[in-house]
Amino acid sequence: MATALDIVNTAQQQVGYVEGANNDNIYGVWYGLNHAPYCAIGVSWVFGQNNLSHLVAAETIKGFSYCPAGLTWFRKHGQIVPKGQGRPGDLVFYDWNSDGQADHVEIIEAASADGITTIGFNTGNPNDHTDPRTGCYRLHRPYMFVMAVIRPKYPTIVAPKASTNGKKATAAVAGTATAIAGGTAAVH
Repeated sequence: MATALDIVNTAQQQVGYVEGANNDNIYGVWYGLNHAPYCAIGVSWVFGQNNLSHLVAAETIKGFSYCPAGLTWFRKHGQIVPKGQGRPGDLVFYDWNSDGQADHVEIIEAASADGITTIGFNTGNPNDHTDPRTGCYRLHRPYMFVMAVIRPKYPTIVAPKASTNGKKATAAVAGTATAIAGGTAAVH
């Protein structure tokens, strides 16, 4: 069963991917919407690779392609957490121009008091601002433009039930002690 850590690991494996001409990318091909902005599609692809598409199925069974639709769906499902409490595997939506509409989404890799480290799709190369192509990159961003942090409802990993073997063994030992004591008493 996949976890938030699996989501982060899958996203990390995509860092360095660069799109082709006109937003041509493997994520859009997978989603069925190539040559379009693909930040949300890339996030959906990561969840799909881990058989967790249902956790981001805001628009289709594969996930979402439009940030405002995704954010609305997550809000409706009560998945917003305070900005400073992001964890690896959470999603972060940004509002770049402060108009109240989500413009971009990324996957949180790490969070600290000074910002968040994310893996983003359809984003510019942070190491080469002259490269006009976008792709998948690791970025460290301040909280300034964060609109919302989302915690998908990852499957709960159930801990194994406590073994009752210990109790049975204790009872057996107690019974043995009683039998021994009883036997000893019978001998005397």
